[in-house]
Amino acid sequence: MISANKLELHMVHPNAEKIWEYSGMWLMGGGLYCMLETFWQGFTHWTMFVAGGSLFLLIGLERGKAPCRWSLISQVVIGGLTITAGEFLIGCVLNLVLHLHVWDYSKEPYNLMGQISLFSSFIWYWLALFAILLFDTAHWLLFGGERPVYHLL
Repeated sequence: MISANKLELHMVHPNAEKIWEYSGMWLMGGGLYCMLETFWQGFTHWTMFVAGGSLFLLIGLERGKAPCRWSLISQVVIGGLTITAGEFLIGCVLNLVLHLHVWDYSKEPYNLMGQISLFSSFIWYWLALFAILLFDTAHWLLFGGERPVYHLL
């Protein structure tokens, strides 16, 4: 049975519920990433809101398309790789093309073009774990998704 609110949203646009859900998740991811970065280094850049929200949403959506339930370790590996690849691509655009100088890892060992480093990539795997747990919990509690259940391996 469709409630009056859902019927109204559906009449506005057939995918209105998903648009609200994705927008909310994007805002949550962007806001939380900026707060985390400000706590960690004392400042952030507005582009990190866009990047954090987009990567948070991407991590949640890429796992939702999986043909089976992936282990939590597999999800963290894919999430960490997603964040690292996103950081590299975003860094190339912001720092190398647009010269915004948002970050520079060139003085860290094992960096690639100053945009990613081994240490930052290691941190992104921990952030991916947090993002997975937060995305799934928010999806369940706020948007009526499935209750998250995980298996380690």
